[in-house]
Amino acid sequence: MKKWESQDQIKKILEQDLNIMTKHIVDLSVPFHKGMPKYEAPWFPEFDFEEVKPASMPEAQWKRRFTSLKLFAHNGTHVETSDHVFSDGKTIDSYELEQFFGKPFIVDLQHVPDSHAITGEQMSEALAGYDPNVYSIVLVNTGYNDRHWGEEGFWGNSPYMTQEAAQEIANLKPQFVGIDFQTEKPGEKNFVVHKTLLSSCNLLCEYLFNLGSISDKAWFFALPISIKNVEASPVRAVAIEF
Repeated sequence: MKKWESQDQIKKILEQDLNIMTKHIVDLSVPFHKGMPKYEAPWFPEFDFEEVKPASMPEAQWKRRFTSLKLFAHNGTHVETSDHVFSDGKTIDSYELEQFFGKPFIVDLQHVPDSHAITGEQMSEALAGYDPNVYSIVLVNTGYNDRHWGEEGFWGNSPYMTQEAAQEIANLKPQFVGIDFQTEKPGEKNFVVHKTLLSSCNLLCEYLFNLGSISDKAWFFALPISIKNVEASPVRAVAIEF
């Protein structure tokens, strides 16, 4: 098994071993770390980890490291399925891996101010160039996460989609939707945008970053951890330009 130590080595493997010429890899995910931002709800678990040291192994003989992860399915960059909001929804293991990558259409909404709604009209105009024969993924770029991740007020000052805006995406039936802002209007309790998107689109990815760095030649990948019977999973989302 090859040890991937850097993006340069990954590119070398792709180019030499797989005969694929890669030009650029963009990381679209947020790193996990202790104390990382989490949704401001008392029930929402935070990410954590700790070392596991077998009692039978004296410290002087300690030559390996074992780590236990306290991982919540909705921490950081993650993908959600319809099982998140519908009692009869599909879980992560119900999807083929092909549904987690494809050609992305970037919806440029960087002009939308913080705390403002994304209207159906705005979304319709921004989706005008979407061709289902070319694209299978919709990524909505406001730049909000890049500007404000980790700042005080992050959770309450995000732009957000109206149900009409979500319906404009749902009408196109892409296999995957990704966003870089809060899915729902702050304070929304009925998950209307989640339900609108996940009733027609297969997958929803939250907490994406660097969407403004993706070229029209890139492909999008966001592979989940293989877990049965769960509604969501962290992903390492990347864009690769071939």
